[in-house]
Amino acid sequence: MSELDKNDASHWIWRMFYYNPSDPKLVVTKRFGWGWTFNFAHKTTWLFLLVVIGIAIAVSVLAKR
Repeated sequence: MSELDKNDASHWIWRMFYYNPSDPKLVVTKRFGWGWTFNFAHKTTWLFLLVVIGIAIAVSVLAKR
């Protein structure tokens, strides 16, 4: 995947979320500014986010006991 393809506006939802099923990378550099973002076209990204959110909820619930 070339850098030009990553900057193609059609792969960015609301200019913030990267969605490109043909790109095998799970994490890509952001279009603007510093940092990285996930490729939301992959199921692994969604699984990772569910696990992180699940852990945060579990910690919150267990901390109230």
